[in-house]
Amino acid sequence: MSVKKTASRLAVVGATAALAFGGLGGQANASFVNIDSWNSYTCASQGGYYCLWYGPNRGGGFWTSHVIATPTISGNFTDGNPVRNNAASAENASACNVGIWVYPNYMGDENWLSPNRGGNLTPLLRNNEASMALDDASRAFCPTV
Repeated sequence: MSVKKTASRLAVVGATAALAFGGLGGQANASFVNIDSWNSYTCASQGGYYCLWYGPNRGGGFWTSHVIATPTISGNFTDGNPVRNNAASAENASACNVGIWVYPNYMGDENWLSPNRGGNLTPLLRNNEASMALDDASRAFCPTV
């Protein structure tokens, strides 16, 4: 086999490996931002694990989840607006940390809330959220996604 063909094949293998690891690197480089700003009380009164609001600072309609993991957010806020990619603030009414991700299935950039805390989503996630779940490996009784 010629040196030229070998070099060509190595270049293709190298490019394929770079693309494969580049895709994994995108998740590894995702941001994880704690957005704790206030004590949760509105979401807790709804009996859910976590809530999203249409506006910042718990403004406008809200959406409450009664399941521990929502791989793809759907439904409407109480004011009729669709929830997915429309939220500006969130609350965690659980005893576990809650993650909010930009992509379905808990992928990409993440905002998170400590137990019983609420906050405004960062610019990366405001009106750009797709999944949400209890996600807390630091407490034995909490699930992780």
